[in-house]
Amino acid sequence: MNAAFNRGEEGWVVFYDPAVEFRTPPEWPEDDVYTGHDGIRHAAGLWAESFSEYEWTIDRLVDASDHVVALHRHRGRIGDSDAWVERPLGAVYFLRAGKIVRVLSFFSWDEALKAAAELEE
Repeated sequence: MNAAFNRGEEGWVVFYDPAVEFRTPPEWPEDDVYTGHDGIRHAAGLWAESFSEYEWTIDRLVDASDHVVALHRHRGRIGDSDAWVERPLGAVYFLRAGKIVRVLSFFSWDEALKAAAELEE
């Protein structure tokens, strides 16, 4: 999924359940929940329109029974400038039948890990 997304291929969407619920970070300026394939395409498009180039790398995956915590690193070039932004991002992915059915996303690794720990309580 990550490699297909970085290449800008439509194929990344097939890893998500058609009824996926994607929750954005609390600081996200747009809607806080996007649903279905069209919803996650829209959210990804909002993200991508801020960058002329971008890449997501996965630093670490943490298996936590019915969910996985992904610690990502995003690097993107803003518009046509020489300015690059790099930051860690985290997400909690909930899986069912081999598909991602729900995502909680965060602008920091600590927030993602904290959310996953709270799910275990």
